[in-house]
Amino acid sequence: MRTVGVAVLSHTVPTPRTRGEVRLNYLRIADLVVGMAHGEPGLDLIVFPEYGTHGFRGAPASGPLVEPGEDVAIFSRACRTAGVWGVFSTSGGCCRPEPGHAVVLIDDRGEVVARHRRGAGGRGGDPPDVVDGPGGLRTGLSISRDDPLAGPACRYRGAELLVRYQAEPGLPAAAQVRAARAAAWLGTCYVVAPNAAGRAGPHRCSGHSAIVGFDGATLAACGDEEHEFSYAELSVDALRRARAGRHRPERARAC
Repeated sequence: MRTVGVAVLSHTVPTPRTRGEVRLNYLRIADLVVGMAHGEPGLDLIVFPEYGTHGFRGAPASGPLVEPGEDVAIFSRACRTAGVWGVFSTSGGCCRPEPGHAVVLIDDRGEVVARHRRGAGGRGGDPPDVVDGPGGLRTGLSISRDDPLAGPACRYRGAELLVRYQAEPGLPAAAQVRAARAAAWLGTCYVVAPNAAGRAGPHRCSGHSAIVGFDGATLAACGDEEHEFSYAELSVDALRRARAGRHRPERARAC
């Protein structure tokens, strides 16, 4: 039976004020990738929450602290070293020239295979896409808060694994998990719902990142602690059998 090992983190939101602090956070995330791959031999994919790289939006008086691509270069090297896939937030926060929400999927060779970016209010950005992900699972990225149709669009394109970003400060954790379970059941797909944890300035994030099965059942979930993670093994064959059974046309009944 083919399985894909997935970990999701309720990583804390940083509040960097200098270029050095931003780069230090990049290196901490890279260390987590390598360390978790060593500690979980079956790990294929690790998912970090939104805002976990650069913090929340806000313009520093001195201008952007880093240039685009610095974070992705470090994360790519970590994925290649660890031999795992990763999904990382590259949202601008107060550190980069482009403040829009963005996430990237990096494969185990360190190549960026998918990006998804949404502008404020869902304007601009990239249309949802689905690519061959870890273990051959068709994988899509969505930021549902900015574009409510992103998740359904990924499912329509055949996503078997949906990384669904929705959480924001003040959103109840239970609402996030319910939405992830509904998306999984509707699409007969696995859903990873990452969320940051802890306090960053006036903001409080609720944590409770979750991994949801294709039947809507929660396979693994974090609490509200910072740096907590959960792990689950996703069966590729069971998913595809369920999809084949769910979409098999019924035989015509004899009169």
